[in-house]
Amino acid sequence: MTVDHRTPEALPPVELRARELAALLAQSHNIPADVHSLPSGKVVVSVYYGLVARLDDACRFWWVVPVSAERDRPLWTSAATPGAAAVRIAGHYEELRARPLVHLIRGGYLLTDVLMEHHEAAAPV
Repeated sequence: MTVDHRTPEALPPVELRARELAALLAQSHNIPADVHSLPSGKVVVSVYYGLVARLDDACRFWWVVPVSAERDRPLWTSAATPGAAAVRIAGHYEELRARPLVHLIRGGYLLTDVLMEHHEAAAPV
């Protein structure tokens, strides 16, 4: 793992917001999350298998809500602030953690990459 020694003032706004989300998930919800800058220039917060929050250029958070008993398909959702995203993502995290991983894989719940490509085609982030 590479350590980033940049000060918060030196970070791009999207990366700063991503780090705020990761810190809130860790401190307020005891959920580990990693921030990644992709070669495309996009920034993502990886929370759990199939649960990845992306940031658009306006620093808005986007992620796929997993399939649930109430909804038979994944759903793109968003939040404008790290606090709102952390609360909602924490709920989705708990929902995913309650299911065996093999169930998530076999059930096709972990289609984040496919859905991200579809979302980019429909409304670039």
